[in-house]
Amino acid sequence: MTQGTELWGHNYTRRELESLVGDLRQIADIELITLGDGPGQGSRVARARTGGGLSFDICLDRGLDLGNATFRDIPLTWYGPPGPSHPHRAESSGMGWLRTFSGGLLSLCGLTNAGPPSRDVVTGEEIGLHGRISAAQAREVAIESLWKGNEWTLRLRGVVDDAALFRHKLRLERTIEITPGQPGFQLTDRIRNCGGDRAPLMLLYHCNFGWPLLGASTVLESPALKVVPRDEAAAAGTQQWSRFAPPQANFREQVYFHELPPTTDCRVCVVNPDLGIRVELSFNSAELDHLTQWKLPAFGDYVLGVEPGNCPPIGQQAADRIGELPWLQPGEEKVVHLGFRCLSEG
Repeated sequence: MTQGTELWGHNYTRRELESLVGDLRQIADIELITLGDGPGQGSRVARARTGGGLSFDICLDRGLDLGNATFRDIPLTWYGPPGPSHPHRAESSGMGWLRTFSGGLLSLCGLTNAGPPSRDVVTGEEIGLHGRISAAQAREVAIESLWKGNEWTLRLRGVVDDAALFRHKLRLERTIEITPGQPGFQLTDRIRNCGGDRAPLMLLYHCNFGWPLLGASTVLESPALKVVPRDEAAAAGTQQWSRFAPPQANFREQVYFHELPPTTDCRVCVVNPDLGIRVELSFNSAELDHLTQWKLPAFGDYVLGVEPGNCPPIGQQAADRIGELPWLQPGEEKVVHLGFRCLSEG
């Protein structure tokens, strides 16, 4: 078979596609837009269409987080009450992160704090819930349509800094790659310590799934050897950690820590047999050796969080006390790979 781009059950060479359409963006595209209304007014977004049924937003002014996502026009993600918000509305202290947490397919927590508000163990600075990276605006954003022979790739790159005078100087370079025709993409993060001193590096990839993907028939499949509840509220629901009830008023969030096996290839799946959809999140446990589940079937906040990370999300000071605070040495880089894929079931 001639190598090429697989679209709707057929394999096409570059020249065949060029003969069929006047512009390849008819098939798959990453399009730059600017939001024009509401709390997100003025925010830059890159809207990606894979040509394989999956579409998703890349929030350029929210740390290159991933926003709304659909598969076969079915919503996959949960949106928080504020919806997309401009980073200038962000509240960095205390629990203010929640004021502009809009959910979406991926909200990165970090780069120096993941979990409750804390105090930096080096600088003494107060750090709010889940850090500041999701309120940082990307620069050097570049979109490319690349061909290697007959194989087509769409790529977006961008840079985000979590740095300040007399503070840590961390830089995130994110690359998102799409193979047109495939219902998924690959995300690669490269985090570099550009400063002269070692810096804490706490990462939590907060993936947020919602209705209708999340429902009474939905099952969470995890490679965990053991699932450990965080507290009494979670312990009460341990037997049902993988299943989801209808929305309940005044539901208290349940958080579970999944102990991962000693393998580098980890796959977590959210499966809805009624819709015939399987969403697969893949990551490398040598890069992200923790997995947290956030279960919240609450009224209006009906959400499942699947959260790979490099640390327990308990805040910087608490992680340091138990010897689980990761560090990045001056000039050192950490590379993280994530894969997202949607499959039709049945």
